[in-house]
Amino acid sequence: MKMNRTEWTVVLICAVALGWMLLRQPTHKPDDKPAATETKPGDPAKPADPATPAVPVTPEPEPVTFTINNGAAEYTFTNIGGALQQVKILSGQYAGKTEQLLNSQKNHGPRQAIGALSTGPGVVEKLAYTHEKTDRSVTFTATDPATGLRFIKKWELAELPDGKKDTDGYGYLWNLSVTIVNPGTTTQQGRYFLYSGLLGRLHSNDWIQPSLTWYADDDADEMAWTEFDSSGFLGFGTKTRLQKIEKDFEAMTYAGVHNQYYAVLISPDQKLSTTPVWTQRQWITFADPGHPEVSGHGMESGIGMDSFTLAKEESYTWKGQIYTGPRSGTVLNHLGGERRQAMHYGMFRILSRLFLGTLNWLYSWTGIYAIAIMILTLMVRTAIWPLHIKATRAMKRMGKLAPLMKELREKHKDNPQQMNMEVMKLYREYGVNPLGGCLPLLFQFPIFLGYYSMMQSAVEMRGHSFLWVKDLSMPDTVYSIPILGGIPINPLPILMTITMYLQMKFSPQPAMADNPQMQMQMKIFKVMPFIFMFFCYNFASALALYWTVQNIISIGQTWLMNRQPDVELKKLPPRPSFTERMMAAQQARQQQMKNKGPRPPRPGGGGGSAWKNDDQRKK
Repeated sequence: MKMNRTEWTVVLICAVALGWMLLRQPTHKPDDKPAATETKPGDPAKPADPATPAVPVTPEPEPVTFTINNGAAEYTFTNIGGALQQVKILSGQYAGKTEQLLNSQKNHGPRQAIGALSTGPGVVEKLAYTHEKTDRSVTFTATDPATGLRFIKKWELAELPDGKKDTDGYGYLWNLSVTIVNPGTTTQQGRYFLYSGLLGRLHSNDWIQPSLTWYADDDADEMAWTEFDSSGFLGFGTKTRLQKIEKDFEAMTYAGVHNQYYAVLISPDQKLSTTPVWTQRQWITFADPGHPEVSGHGMESGIGMDSFTLAKEESYTWKGQIYTGPRSGTVLNHLGGERRQAMHYGMFRILSRLFLGTLNWLYSWTGIYAIAIMILTLMVRTAIWPLHIKATRAMKRMGKLAPLMKELREKHKDNPQQMNMEVMKLYREYGVNPLGGCLPLLFQFPIFLGYYSMMQSAVEMRGHSFLWVKDLSMPDTVYSIPILGGIPINPLPILMTITMYLQMKFSPQPAMADNPQMQMQMKIFKVMPFIFMFFCYNFASALALYWTVQNIISIGQTWLMNRQPDVELKKLPPRPSFTERMMAAQQARQQQMKNKGPRPPRPGGGGGSAWKNDDQRKK
C-alpha cells in the first residue's frame, strides 16, 4: 500500500516537529532578571503601597538554620523570615526513588524562604526571628524595630488520619498561623503576602514548565512563565515584556507554584472575597544529583493575606496550610481542599485519576512499576476487547461487500448521488457500519490522552528502572549522536512505532479501491504511528512502554480473531421505512379506537347544556 503525496507531507511534518522537540532549548535573555533577585540583605524594603508597613528588616542578620525530618521530607528552617529555606523530598511510595531539593536553585540573589512575609513583588522580609521547636512544630517570634509590630509564626505538621503515617503522603502538609500584634500606641494598617518560594525546571526535556497555579471561584487554572514573553506567534501578538504580574482572585481556595513534578500550595482557612496574588519569573540554574545542570525560568509568587488595621494591643491572625511536596494526584487527592486540581489533567481527568490510582494500587503489591504498567495495559485492552471484536468483524464484512459495491459503482458511475444512495442501501441490507473499524481508535484516543496527561507528572515513577530504562519518568536514551547538540536514541518509542505498524498489518485489510470511507480510515491509520512517536519520543519512557505493550496485546487479540470462523455476509430482514412505520402506527391507533366502541353517556343525562333554563329546554 503506497503512500500518496498528502500522506508523505503529514509524515514530513511529524518528522520536523520531532526534530524541533529534540532540539528545543530555552533562551536566556539578560533582561529576564526581575527585581526580586537583586535585593540584598540589609537593603531597606519598599512597601507595596503607602498604607502598607515596610517588610520587617534588620541590618545583616546572622542566618541560623535547623532541620525537622519526618521520614517523608527533611525541612530546613531559617531564622531569616521564620520560614522554610529548603525542602528535601525523600524517596517514598508517592515521591519516587529520586530525592529532590525544593527552593534550592541557583539564582541571581539571596534565596528567600517559603512562608516568609512580603509586601509585593521583589520585597521579602529579612527579619531575624527567635524560635522554639519540637519534633513536629516550630514557633518563631520577632519584633520589627522599624514599625514596632510583633510577629509570631507557628509551623506545625498536619495531624495524621487514623492509621496513617507521614510517609503515606500526609507528611508534606504544614499548618501555619501568622499573628501580627501592635504593642505600640500608633495605629498600624496594611496587608502582607506569604512567599511561595521558587520552583524551576528539573531537566532540559521537561514538558511542563514552572507555573503559577490556583483554584478560585470553583475553577482551577495555571499561568506559565511564557506569559511574561514579549513575542507572539510568528511576530503577531507582540506585547511589552513583563517583569511581574499581579492578579486578584475571588473566593480563592489555594494558590502557589509548581513545576513538572513538585508543588508549593498555600491554602487559607478562610476564603476572602478578593485575594491579591503577585508572581514573577527569574532565570535560575538547577543541579539535580545524577543529572546535568539545567537552566531555565523559575516561578515565584506571593499569596495575599487579609488587610488589617490594628490599634494599640490589637492583633490579626492568618491561618492556613502550606503544602511542599510531590505533585502526585494521589497525595493531593487524599489531602482534599481541591488540591488535586493542581494536576491540571484536562478534559480526560477522570481517566487520568483512574489510571494513576490503579497504577499505584498495582505497584503496592507488585513492587515494580514496569510490571504494574503492563498489568494496567492488559486490563485496559481486556475492557475494550469487545469493541476490538466488533471492529474486526465490521472490517471483514466490508471486505466481503467489495464486489457488490464495485458493481454499484460501475452501474451508477455517471450518477454519484444515486450511487451513494445505493451504497448506503447496501449497508442497511447487510447490517454493515462503514465506520465500525474506527471504534477502537475512537476509544483509544481519549484513553491515550488520559494516560498521557497522568504520565506527564507521574512523580511516583522517578528513579524506577526497568531493563535498559534507567528512569521510567524520563526518556530511555541509550546513546546520543554527537551532531546538532546531540540527537538521543530512544529505543522504546522506536519499538512502539514498529509494533504499531505491525498491528496495522495484522489487522484485516478490506478491499479499498471501491470504498472511500475505508480509504480515509486506512490513511489515518498509516500516519498514526508517526503521530504517536512524536508524542512519546522525548517523553517519559513509561508512556512508550504502555503503548508498546498494548500494541503487542492487540496483535495477539487480532491473531486470535483471525483463527475464528469467517464471518458470513447475510441480508437482514427488510425493515419498513420511517413513513411506513408512521402509517402502521396510525392504523393501529384507529383500530384501537374502533375496538373500544361508542362512548357511554356522561352522568346527569339529557345531554343538554347546564346553562339553558327550563323554558329553553321545552322549546
